[in-house]
Amino acid sequence: MAESDRADEFLNAYRELEEVLNKKYGADEKKFGSPIVRFLTEKESKPYRENLDICREIRNFLSHHSEVDGERIIQPASSMIRFLGEVTDFINRPPLALEFSTLYADILKTTLSQKAQTVMKRMDRQGFSHVPVIDSGECVGVFSVSTIFTYSLTYGMTSLRDDMLISDFGDMIDFDKHSVERFRFFDKDTSIYDVKNEFDHKSRGSKRLAAVFITDNGSSKGRILGMLTPWDVISD
Repeated sequence: MAESDRADEFLNAYRELEEVLNKKYGADEKKFGSPIVRFLTEKESKPYRENLDICREIRNFLSHHSEVDGERIIQPASSMIRFLGEVTDFINRPPLALEFSTLYADILKTTLSQKAQTVMKRMDRQGFSHVPVIDSGECVGVFSVSTIFTYSLTYGMTSLRDDMLISDFGDMIDFDKHSVERFRFFDKDTSIYDVKNEFDHKSRGSKRLAAVFITDNGSSKGRILGMLTPWDVISD
């Protein structure tokens, strides 16, 4: 490849990345002045940040004063052009949240007719803090430590019986009836970074995001494919 072609190819690859990021952010990047700069502030850019910042400087140099007497002062390495292509591919096809989730077959689940104490023992033994409640194939709520806490505050500690069923907790297992936690639903094409950002957002009022469910249609009525908690997305 001729050197002049390599510089032009670098600039074209950079513009392609900008276009992809413009589609990703829409008008949100305006306060950053550049979609590349916006991307560099995101957690998902961490593996690419150092080299992408170098590319940004090379691009600025090539765009403003790259020639003397019609000759290029610098030529980008072919590896930098390939790198820009890799970042573009990553933006177009980011890793899916489902790949990092606990898949449905491995999630601890319960039904309305199961004994609460049995479920609690399994939660303790298997390390689950939130258990989807399945009724007729549909997830109708979540049984969690906060469910027990809310029930005991409402009815008194003595109201908790060894023979209680999950159904005895009534609407306290409903997704929107948990007093200190909330849940979100995303579809199977959601990226892990969208889920990370959701966990990073400040809680709504006093409720923290306790778990994210990946379903086939992105709603609470959909078929659960996987579940993520903050622990699943805590590492970069």
